Parts: sequence; structure tokens; C-alpha cells
Amino acid sequence: ESIKTVLTSPENRILIKRMLIKCADISNPCRPKEQCIEWAGRISEEYFAQTDEEKRQGLPVVMPVFDRNTCSIPKSQISFIDYFITDMFDAWDAFADLPNLMQHLDNNFKYWKGLDERKLRSLRPPPE
Repeated sequence: ESIKTVLTSPENRILIKRMLIKCADISNPCRPKEQCIEWAGRISEEYFAQTDEEKRQGLPVVMPVFDRNTCSIPKSQISFIDYFITDMFDAWDAFADLPNLMQHLDNNFKYWKGLDERKLRSLRPPPE
């Protein structure tokens, strides 16, 4: 009933659509772990290439944390989840009940934390 009340206002519907688009844009930590890892790698590589190009051209480096020689991908993912994802998706979960999404988020956060605790900087642990 409360959702129907929220959706009766055109302004609220527009706001919800904008929020959903933003959530979809940054939702990688809410995907199944293997997809999350794959896309974290792709995104990191895009940022590494940008940093490489800025250095090559002598431009200011916009994201110095994405220097491929020093970056910890697990730390970058943990920070991203802490700063942007957790509160946003907690709010969506309260609004729309998203247990699968929230479980993926929890699993992925624990995965990145585990790598970071082992002082690993890569997407995956080394083969055993």
C-alpha cells in the first residue's frame, strides 16, 4: 500500500526511475561473484588505461589510485562498496525487498575483504 502511495505522484515516479538508472549503472557489486570479478577487472583496466594515457601526455592524473603499478583492486572495490553501494542498496532493499541482490553484495564484499586481508592487490588469489 505504501508503494502505491509513493507511485501516485508523477514527481516520485520520475525520481524512482532516475534512482533505478543510477543503481543499474553502479550495481556491479550486487551481481553474482564471478560476474562481479569480471566487471571489476574490466572497469579497473579502463581506469588504468586512462591513468596511463594521462601520464603519457603529461596531464594531471584524475584518479591516481588507479595506477596499475600500485593499485589494490580489492581496496578499490571495498571503498566503492562502502562509499556508494551499501547505503543505496540498503535503502532499495527496504523499499523493494531484494534478498538475492543483497546476498550477492555481502558475498562480494567478503570476497574483496578476504583478498585485502591477505594483502593481495589482484582480482583473484594466486592458484594454490
